[in-house]
Amino acid sequence: MSLWLEPAVFPVLLDSCVLYPYELRDLLLEAAHEHLYRVHWSSRILEDTVRNLLVDERTTPERAGRFCLAMERAFPEALVEPPSGLADQLGCDQGDRHVLAAAIAAKAEVIVTLNVRHFPAGVLAPLGIEAVTPDPFLCNLLDLDPTAIHGCLQTIASRQRNPARTAQALLQILSRQAPTFASRCMEFEIDAD
Repeated sequence: MSLWLEPAVFPVLLDSCVLYPYELRDLLLEAAHEHLYRVHWSSRILEDTVRNLLVDERTTPERAGRFCLAMERAFPEALVEPPSGLADQLGCDQGDRHVLAAAIAAKAEVIVTLNVRHFPAGVLAPLGIEAVTPDPFLCNLLDLDPTAIHGCLQTIASRQRNPARTAQALLQILSRQAPTFASRCMEFEIDAD
């Protein structure tokens, strides 16, 4: 298929804090796989994710290596590297300047993060970027294509082995980071049956 026939999708940068929770990461990446948006991150964002997973003993170094390799293979176009020195010029939280720099390099319209307060609207608006939590972002994707999101949830649930989970159980877990989204999906699940 030629590139001009590919569906237009908007660029989004995922912060390490939304790549850390397994179920949330899985849904965000599955939605990107379904071309609901174009996913981006930087090597530093992945490093931060892996470091936190290792510190919290949620993975091993070997599994972390496989995790990074799998993400790179699944989304080879996702990795962006901001120009050297760009982060130092940005006016957001010092610890998240590299995230904003990566968003600029990706030409992202949205940063999905749990730390929206680190990205003041006054700094982002002139750049044409918005920082949102996973809840409104996933709600927007649900509004965009409820069938695709339902399919993503079913796909993720079908992969769950240890322990096995239904889509409803997955939504219960997701309700921690995305309560409105989970509630709306539970209603959709009921309506769809």
